[in-house]
Amino acid sequence: MTTASVGMLDGLHFDVAIIGAGINGASAAQHLSAAGYKVLVVDQGDFANGATSRSSRLLHCGLRHLATGSNLWATLLRPDRLARTLGTVRADMQARDEIVRTIPDQLRSINFCLPIYTDDAYAPWQLDAAFAVLRMMSPTGVPLDYRRYNRKQLDQVPIAPWLRDPDRLKNVAVFHEYLFDWPERIALDALFDARCLGAQINNYTRVEGLERLESKSHWRLSLCSTPHNGPSGASINGEKAQVTADLVLNLAGAWVDDIIGSTGITVEPKCAGIKGIHIAVRLPDEFADWGVFAFNSLDQPLYCLPSNGMHYIGLTRTPVNDDPTYRNAADVSATDREIDWMIAETNRCLPQLAITRDDILFSWAGVNPLTREPEEPLGSREIKIHDLADDGLPGMLALTGGPIITHRRVGKRLLRAVLSHIAPSGSAQDLNYHRVDTSGEQNAPRIESDAFSVSTAAVKRCARDEQPGSLADLLMRRLGAGWSSDQGLGLARPVAEAAAHDLGWSKARIDIEVQAYERHLKTTRRRPTAQLRVR
Repeated sequence: MTTASVGMLDGLHFDVAIIGAGINGASAAQHLSAAGYKVLVVDQGDFANGATSRSSRLLHCGLRHLATGSNLWATLLRPDRLARTLGTVRADMQARDEIVRTIPDQLRSINFCLPIYTDDAYAPWQLDAAFAVLRMMSPTGVPLDYRRYNRKQLDQVPIAPWLRDPDRLKNVAVFHEYLFDWPERIALDALFDARCLGAQINNYTRVEGLERLESKSHWRLSLCSTPHNGPSGASINGEKAQVTADLVLNLAGAWVDDIIGSTGITVEPKCAGIKGIHIAVRLPDEFADWGVFAFNSLDQPLYCLPSNGMHYIGLTRTPVNDDPTYRNAADVSATDREIDWMIAETNRCLPQLAITRDDILFSWAGVNPLTREPEEPLGSREIKIHDLADDGLPGMLALTGGPIITHRRVGKRLLRAVLSHIAPSGSAQDLNYHRVDTSGEQNAPRIESDAFSVSTAAVKRCARDEQPGSLADLLMRRLGAGWSSDQGLGLARPVAEAAAHDLGWSKARIDIEVQAYERHLKTTRRRPTAQLRVR
């Protein structure tokens, strides 16, 4: 089944309805469709516009679960917590191996350094032990290339002179890590592969109601289109439909509990929504291909990561479970106060940078859907599939946790969970993990700016085949231009003009889209208020 407007879905029945088209919803759709299930995927916004597009983009080897900045013995004295930690580490390492081996062209390798100070909560031997554990979790996997430099060897670490408190700097641990250069593309490719396998995928489609039809043992979903423009250029808003499904996968990320609430049944919250922000800056040449893994003043991780000639620095961790401000992923942004805190923490770890508000190229923010755990106020990173039958919602599964790195394993886990409930109605097919070629025809004209280049053929293909509802959808997620240093501003108008024919945009519509994209960057990807200057 190919793209259809919401109204055209009315009356259709599916084996599985997936609510949420982030990286885990995309992976679930791909694996279920390949197994022969008739699948519907809906998202109230654009595909991959939630946590998937707002993460640190770090592959993660699992060290963050072992090197927490807190007392190691507190974990060792809790066997249950230790078992969960090691399980999470093992999952991260195995996922890292699979991703690096299968899609190396979608990753960037970096040297990741972790400074060790004389008054740190952990000693150098503990880092050695942590990396030994990581290797045990995947003994034949992709090498971490861990090494630890003492004070006399720091000339081999080009960024060492920029680290704080050189007199107390005991060692610098360095290991090999990877960044996703474009995680949104991975989610999109999985979704469009699912579509090729027969899935129906709809962005800008909100679930307004969920009702369990016990007489038929399935769910009825009331759907409504949200504002966007369809392939013909006509405004689509408010189209309604009702569909049914044998099983519902609630993969709505930080909004999992909202979807559960739409059934009218009250259950204990499953998700801990944690807001995090990042800032983008340009750093000295010594930082090229080097990242920093440090701890901020709250003993939480601080990442400084190289990408596209810049460095992304993050993140904050703020609970937002009951804050109505965060009901829409597209509206989440960094405040001046949060940016100032991130600047201060960066300058604490790397004081010679002396970053100010004026150095911020852009920022972004998202809400991480962690698993709610009474003992962990900031949520647990345990990936958990909740069977809601015990809560009075048979035939509904919900997911909490699940970072980008583990999306394939989550997809496979969800497939096993679905298989335990219902059998597929169709035949199995082969899925494809590889990236869709967005480069376009080799000789096609190119649209270029100082920061980014894209072929007109790629723009037209994305406009025609990938369901963008706006210029922001094209630039940010389908083409990746929004992650360049100028965030695609230099390409905005020519890309809109190249896509106009396939999207049915008039000249007036092109102007509207360009202006809307500029507003999007000023609000969602905002720079902080200009620094006050004292004369």
